[in-house]
Amino acid sequence: MAPEQKSDISIRHSIRWIPSSSPSSSSDTPPPSEPTSTMVLTSPSGRFVDLRIFKEDPSSPNHTSVFINPNSHTGSEPDAEEAKTLPLSRMDWAIAGTSTHTSTRPTIGVLHTEAGGGPSPDEAAADEGDMYRIPGEGNEKLALEKGRMVNPESGQEEEYEEVWVPDEEGATEPLYVNCVVWELDDKLKNKKGRVVKVGRWAQGISRRGNELLCERWKWAGGENKESVWRLEARVKGYVGGEEKRKVDEKDGSYLDEPLVFPEALIPEMISVGEPGKTKEVGDTVKESKGDVWTLVEWCP
Repeated sequence: MAPEQKSDISIRHSIRWIPSSSPSSSSDTPPPSEPTSTMVLTSPSGRFVDLRIFKEDPSSPNHTSVFINPNSHTGSEPDAEEAKTLPLSRMDWAIAGTSTHTSTRPTIGVLHTEAGGGPSPDEAAADEGDMYRIPGEGNEKLALEKGRMVNPESGQEEEYEEVWVPDEEGATEPLYVNCVVWELDDKLKNKKGRVVKVGRWAQGISRRGNELLCERWKWAGGENKESVWRLEARVKGYVGGEEKRKVDEKDGSYLDEPLVFPEALIPEMISVGEPGKTKEVGDTVKESKGDVWTLVEWCP
């Protein structure tokens, strides 16, 4: 029987690709590194959003920030949301899907991932990895994942080793609810999206055809309902270019509005579960352009 899952915030500490021609013990195998800020937010039912954004400085030890120094404006993390909007070339991987965890092997467990979108909006992704404990003092919270998936750099399926660490501080939430999941599924407009909030973090993916929008937010408020969410990074663009966008033949302007996450979702992240404002699964939030997001899961 699979163990009961809990909401989870996982931050990748490092990754190492193992080419088929080089066993993991070979001296030719590249050392572990972490060029991205990779975070996975997962709900108790296994719904997750996994964003892997290339960092400005690949050697930076800060794995939750895309920018160089989150405390300085010059040459580092900008304050304005516009300056935090990055091109699609900065996105290494973006997945929204469902994961399951079993304990049928003598490891921590086996993670099965089925995703509804990979680096390309038309591409589904799936991988399976074995999770191991890392021996040694100070490694109690680390987990080693071994498996196979497509290496974005080579385009080939290769073995990999990833080290993950839970964000226990970020998982604490002094307000009303720990985990919230909203989804958009508009077949008529060819739009799909998901936002997962766990503790003090929220991540979202939205796509329409070959257009992709990904955002990461962090709760930056105090101990009250007026608390605010701070945009950490936004990545958006068109996979393969903007050639498929609809253009007005008269003036050459684009006819389609860019994808956005509805502002109403931000306060809803806080008020879900608040006394007197309790929402139920199936409740909706309508964005100004008509997109309807549905609450599919929440837990205290």
